[in-house]
Amino acid sequence: MNFKRDEVESGLKRKGFEQSENNHSYFTLYVEGKKEASTHISQGDNFDIRPDEVGFMAKQLGATNQDFRDLINCPLSVDAYIIKRKEYLSNSLRILKRG
Repeated sequence: MNFKRDEVESGLKRKGFEQSENNHSYFTLYVEGKKEASTHISQGDNFDIRPDEVGFMAKQLGATNQDFRDLINCPLSVDAYIIKRKEYLSNSLRILKRG
């Protein structure tokens, strides 16, 4: 499933991500003044964000592809995202330790 750049930007902003502009648009979520998660979108017109790019952004945010889609489309609240993110990262660390 492709997203339009504007859809992703507005979805992240609705969830409380702050946008900063450099060579890319960076989106950062702060919780209690600390950086919790961040991702970026390349500059350009309102282009489609391909599924592989959605996967990359999801990984940057410590989320599954489905959780990223739910975050953008609104069924997933920020609080639920943070809980799922911590579980996702915890499971990833367990897999690495078993390695």
